[in-house]
Amino acid sequence: MIAPSTGEVGFDDGLRIAAHTLIKPLLASLPADAVSVRPLPIEGWQQYALGEHVSSFGDFAVEVATGPEERVEGVFLSHRHSFYDPTTPEDSERRAFHEGVIASDLFGQQEFPWGHVFCRIDRATNRDWLVVIYSPFSSVPLHQREVYRILMAHESTPSE
Repeated sequence: MIAPSTGEVGFDDGLRIAAHTLIKPLLASLPADAVSVRPLPIEGWQQYALGEHVSSFGDFAVEVATGPEERVEGVFLSHRHSFYDPTTPEDSERRAFHEGVIASDLFGQQEFPWGHVFCRIDRATNRDWLVVIYSPFSSVPLHQREVYRILMAHESTPSE
């Protein structure tokens, strides 16, 4: 489900979410009625709910966050199963499941050159999420161009 070498999140139905992938081609691969979008409190950022998708671990609610460049900066996964009790403190059953995914797919590692992975509880809904956040400095084509432009703008001119 989560590739340790690249951070790509893949599902049995063919959905593949790679670091900093453009959102438009990703949305084009999904039924339009399965996707919803809402703005985030940061200018230019959006949260897309991509519906439920099946993996080797079971069904997951899938959401992604995009920045101003309309590239996926984070993936949010929440395991879906009828046995979860919404009144369980801090959704500890689902959290244990998510930590099992990290242990299985990523050998328990949470920090990588491409980003990091962790669990986060949404206190308003008492729901745990498995979160994949991509590093802005990972080796992703087309993304580094902007990073280099910013860095070069502050580079001093060499003196002779």
